[in-house]
Amino acid sequence: MASASASVDSKAELTSLLEQWEREQQGNTQDLVNILTKISELVEKETEEYHKADPDPFDDRHPGRADPECMLGHLLKILFKNDDFMNALVNSYVMTSREFSLNAAACRLLQNIMPGLETAVVFQEKEGIVERLFKWAQEAEQPLRIYATGLLAGAMENQDIAANYREENSVLLLAVFMQKGARELLMHYMDLKQTNDVQLTFEALKYLASLLLHKKFAAEFVAHGGVQKLLEIPRPSMAATGVSLCLYYLAYNQDAMERVCMLPHSILSDVVGYTLWLLECSHASGCCHATMFFSISFSFRAVLELFDRQDGLRRLVNLISTLEILNPEDQGALLSDDEIFSSRQTAKHTCMALRRYFEAHLAIKVEQVKQSLQRTEGGAPIHSQPYYKAVSYSREQVVEMMEFLIEHGPPRLYWEPAEVFHKLSCVQLLLQLISIACDWRTYYGRSDTVRFALDILSILTVVPKTQLLLSEAVAVLDEGGSTVSTVGMSIVLAVAEGEVFVNDAEIQKSALQVVINCVCAPDKRMSSIGKFIAGTPRRRLPQQTKANESVLTKMWNVVQSNNGIKVLLSLLTVKMPITDADQIRALACKALVGLSRSSSVRQIISKLPLFSSGHIQQLMKEPVLQDKRSEHVKFCKFAAELIERISGKPLLIGTDVSLAWLQRASVVAQSRITFPEKELLLLIRNHLVAKGLHDTATTLTKEADLPMACLSHSSHSSSTYPPVAPPPPASPVATLPRTPRLANGVGSRLGSNPSHSSTPGSSHPQTRPSTSQPSGMPAAASSAFPSTSVPHCNSGSPLIGRIVFSRERQTGCSTVSCKRPRVLRQKSDHGAFSQSPAMKKQFDRHLPSPPALDSIITEYLREQHARCKNPVATCPPFSLFTPHQCPEPKQRRQAPTNFTSRHTRRVVYPKYGGVDGGCFDRHLIFSRFRPISVFREADEDESGFMCCAFSARERFLMLGTCTGQLKLYNVFTGQEEASYSCHSSAITHLEPSRDGSLLLTSASWSYPLSALWGMKSVFIMKHSFLGDHYVEFSKLSQDHVIGTKEHVARIYDIQTGQVTLTLNNPDLANNYKRNCATFNPTDDLVLNDGVLWDVRTAQAIHKFDKFNMNISGVFHPNGLEVIINTEIVSFHCWVGTTATILYLSLLFSNTMLQADDEDDMMEMQMKSPFGSSFRTFNATDYKPIATIDVKRNIFDLCTDTKDCYLAVIENQDSVNTDTVCRLYEVGRQRLAEEEEEDEEDQVLFIFCCLFCFGCNLFGSFTQH
Repeated sequence: MASASASVDSKAELTSLLEQWEREQQGNTQDLVNILTKISELVEKETEEYHKADPDPFDDRHPGRADPECMLGHLLKILFKNDDFMNALVNSYVMTSREFSLNAAACRLLQNIMPGLETAVVFQEKEGIVERLFKWAQEAEQPLRIYATGLLAGAMENQDIAANYREENSVLLLAVFMQKGARELLMHYMDLKQTNDVQLTFEALKYLASLLLHKKFAAEFVAHGGVQKLLEIPRPSMAATGVSLCLYYLAYNQDAMERVCMLPHSILSDVVGYTLWLLECSHASGCCHATMFFSISFSFRAVLELFDRQDGLRRLVNLISTLEILNPEDQGALLSDDEIFSSRQTAKHTCMALRRYFEAHLAIKVEQVKQSLQRTEGGAPIHSQPYYKAVSYSREQVVEMMEFLIEHGPPRLYWEPAEVFHKLSCVQLLLQLISIACDWRTYYGRSDTVRFALDILSILTVVPKTQLLLSEAVAVLDEGGSTVSTVGMSIVLAVAEGEVFVNDAEIQKSALQVVINCVCAPDKRMSSIGKFIAGTPRRRLPQQTKANESVLTKMWNVVQSNNGIKVLLSLLTVKMPITDADQIRALACKALVGLSRSSSVRQIISKLPLFSSGHIQQLMKEPVLQDKRSEHVKFCKFAAELIERISGKPLLIGTDVSLAWLQRASVVAQSRITFPEKELLLLIRNHLVAKGLHDTATTLTKEADLPMACLSHSSHSSSTYPPVAPPPPASPVATLPRTPRLANGVGSRLGSNPSHSSTPGSSHPQTRPSTSQPSGMPAAASSAFPSTSVPHCNSGSPLIGRIVFSRERQTGCSTVSCKRPRVLRQKSDHGAFSQSPAMKKQFDRHLPSPPALDSIITEYLREQHARCKNPVATCPPFSLFTPHQCPEPKQRRQAPTNFTSRHTRRVVYPKYGGVDGGCFDRHLIFSRFRPISVFREADEDESGFMCCAFSARERFLMLGTCTGQLKLYNVFTGQEEASYSCHSSAITHLEPSRDGSLLLTSASWSYPLSALWGMKSVFIMKHSFLGDHYVEFSKLSQDHVIGTKEHVARIYDIQTGQVTLTLNNPDLANNYKRNCATFNPTDDLVLNDGVLWDVRTAQAIHKFDKFNMNISGVFHPNGLEVIINTEIVSFHCWVGTTATILYLSLLFSNTMLQADDEDDMMEMQMKSPFGSSFRTFNATDYKPIATIDVKRNIFDLCTDTKDCYLAVIENQDSVNTDTVCRLYEVGRQRLAEEEEEDEEDQVLFIFCCLFCFGCNLFGSFTQH
């Protein structure tokens, strides 16, 4: 009661003084001085009362904001609301007046109201005031000099103001520091026993902290017992909070901190203890400064050890665990904005300190492991860093230490800091912090907070126990604010994907490092780790290895089940931010390499176009940024390793290969290459003839019993080969053997013929080296063959059986012609290196054996075999005169592609004329669509159809409109037969029952969202499904309806409309944007949100890997496959109640996996989700049949049960939603005169699909 009355008295007194000032402001100076003095005394009294409440001395907020109940804040608000008084105070009494007493009183009052004053406004906008204060601080008498100095101190706290007066500040600072003995004065003020003024001591500590940034002063301060003086300051007190700033700045000065660490052990222990007390019991600013002190000083091992001895980790972690903003129930809902900001700052600084703490301990642990390895395996001794020296590590060094510990650490690594962290449940706490911090969109330190937390997790994941904690559920908040549980790894993967923090590469790299540490651990740890294994019985080592492998296998499964494959694959193609894209790609590829050791993951990603079609090869060609080639080299290294793991074969350097190429290469490598020996001898005979060695050729013909006649088919076969490239230049060293390289084709060489006749002199090959001729134009052969010798062809006909090598091997020769100067001169022209005879002799001793001619021909034929599209392992003998081509796989009873021939053969091979005849028929039928009629609303200016369906007996076409009307049109006459009002918003889905008695409808937003209607005699609603945005009948018996509400599927009984089963598991949810639950053809299974459910047991059987954001998937009518956007999943076999999933192939090779969200064109209008084209596919092998561009936006499409008609909802106008239904006749080609000349629209990718009863797949495209 007394305080309340005092408050009223203070307000009234200030109001009275201001009223008095208004009356006497034109009076004499002494009256004004008296009024200003009384106001100052009143403010000083309330300031003293304010400090008694122990506010945070570093809190620079307005007192009324820091404590809304304090009287000081109310007084300041009263003053600042009086604009006349404040303007007079600054403009008249400070700037204009020359009266000393008035200047001093005004400066005193201005100094007292500084806590509520916006210094930037006063000292920057008011020109000349800072210069006037400088003058008074240097020349004026007391007490004006003191007040002016205090005002300057407040002004210089603003960096913009201080930058403009740097010269004046340096003069003042140097004068005080060098001449006035600042250290001795500060040491005196730090002693509260002598000053008895805690405010003075606090201000002295603030001044001391700024001086500690200077190395020389800091060294003298430590040497003269300054640290001990700091420890003597009593706590709790305002001065103790000032000590926190001094300790922080002392740690910031590395040289000074080294001196502190060299102080007696008891003093350093007291420093750590004092700081830990500040961490727990001080003001928010003191806690922040203490946290920053530890963040820096953890690099000193002496401080780190004392921190652990005094239970520092628990006390540091408590800063986060006690934050109200991490309470999942209210998330600090009762906190003010300032308190929320302060809590977020605490979380950020604590995470930064914890990261430094674990980095320091990681270095110590790595040093211990290295010392253990050195003792057991030998090597240079590992020297420890002195305890008083700081050790800092870059990001790359920390990653190297983590990799070393994962690779060489013991299977069950015991790490004391990690164990304490686990006992405090801090891994779950960090995951919750990451999840919550993702929503701090207005906090500037959001990215740093998440990055620090992820860095902590990455270091801790060197311990398998931490990895297992990432696989457990964590309670977090969803978008609606309700508490849900999610797997910890899913939180990490969501951050790594980059959707929350767009183009923030540092966070993505930290998240990827967590994933890498979890999935890239070695399968088998080292069996001997020195002292780590010495105390463990050997009989337990196999169990440890098995346990470690089980952890690794579990982490593979956790990453896979939380859509890790999708996230990592998407990061392989990232291009932004451009400066870090190459490193992100490398990290993502490294994680995939580790993950690909899982057989299931390896089988899945081997079917993706990134590998099956060689897209990853394109990524390996060039870096995103040329300056980051070193990161691109790492990416190429991991990509090559990934391809090798998936294919199981080594990757050839410098080749662009895909998995299909590797499979063909494997078949070629297993093939046995044989060829007729006589054909080779015939080639040799013809080569001898071309070189003029007629006698040798004649002898070979007789001994080998070769035919004497020319082979006329050679010239014909030569036409199938491409032109032959010229050979490489001659070898610079004549004695070096070269493996003869065969050119592109044999026949091209067989058919080569010189354009001029040989002269008699040209029959001596010794004098005309063949190396000077191109391989396609060899040296001419003599036409003057004896009639009894080898037969020859006319000069106008090509030479028979001739094969040319790129270079003959030069051997030693006794004839002079082998050493013609021309050969030596040609070498010189090529700039060859000339070896001395001694070098040649020494080199000849190590020459490899020359290749056999048989191996040369075999290698050539193998290369020819490798060019086959479908090589086979078992081949007939190859011919050297005709090109080799493996036969295309074809059945003996293969149906012809020509329809007439196929139709004729139906008599012999019913019913399709041979194997694959039905496929050819489907390709013919479903590649032709002829528009026959258009349905539009008759009574409206604009037609607004949104969806379509054929009636049960296919007499009517059922169309839903944008106004919620259902209209029935006669298919044959085109007339509207009936119209019903079903919803008050656009109908988005129609499905009639097979007997035609029931109809399901779904709307866009009005309630009920879906309904079941009876259509027998009267059209009436039977049941409504309020929250289900999509409903459909069960497939087999149609006695149930399955509805979808977001990610929840409900199964209803048709007769009662009651829910019989609810299928939902938030832990398994894929969160597809357009989830539509559906039955399989036998109604035993349900596919909902990418999860397969057993209807009988209501249990989830399998979660499919997620590769897109939109489409949840449908069943194939055969019941053996599931289509999820572009992925085809086959139920290969069943084991109990678990399906073994075999991923077959992608539906398309395009790159887009999801549709972009589209903005509304106008209110009450909807855009087409499908684009302007639809495409047909063969549903047996998913090969495309045809693409039909209707050149208008498509809203929906459906087929009748007999595959005779296709109905398509098309938009007539690109601006308005004028939609009509166009009916197409399937299998009929559009006539030339019916072609419409519309603008062509670009087609990108399939968005949705439906099966017609002929087992063909219709897909409509998204427009881009």
